Amino acid sequence: MPLLHSFKQTVLDLGRGEAKSKARPLTIADEALDRSAAGLDRRDSERAVLFWLLSDRALFYVVGNDPDDHTYRIPYEAFTDISLDYDENAEFLPWYLRMSISPAGKGVITRLKPGAIPGQPLGVLPPVDLDGSERARFARGEHVPLAGFGAFPKRFRMALKRRTELAGVPLSITGADLADPRKLHPKPPT
Repeated sequence: MPLLHSFKQTVLDLGRGEAKSKARPLTIADEALDRSAAGLDRRDSERAVLFWLLSDRALFYVVGNDPDDHTYRIPYEAFTDISLDYDENAEFLPWYLRMSISPAGKGVITRLKPGAIPGQPLGVLPPVDLDGSERARFARGEHVPLAGFGAFPKRFRMALKRRTELAGVPLSITGADLADPRKLHPKPPT
């Protein structure tokens, strides 16, 4: 999985102690990816490693499975709906995300390839329009799985909510109150 190895190497190059101080948003072309989440296509056995990366204009979806990686830039307006469901009984990857993509219509879905710029694991290919039968197959999940289990931090969920609202895309989030319980006992002032 060359793309995933590139992500790993970028983090290792920064070093554990320096990672936070030197961390800058990953950029692809002119888009900064400011929120991310990771997961797997299954909880019980791994077939693919999944990354969801958010920019202000699109969701970048990375699916890594040996020997190939697949990366797509999906504009928010290309989605018909997205749902996030929290399973309070799951100890590992408690969130389940499902994406529905319009088989035709708004938003050009673009494929990406590994980049050649040091520190930037992704580079943009000239736009590959997935219109027609290829986009329909992609929307049915024939290219890559469009659902998976993951760890979706609250900031990721809130950013996704804002961006889908702006694009007019329905987003359903269930179980957030269980995932983010309010503190029952406030800290006493010091």
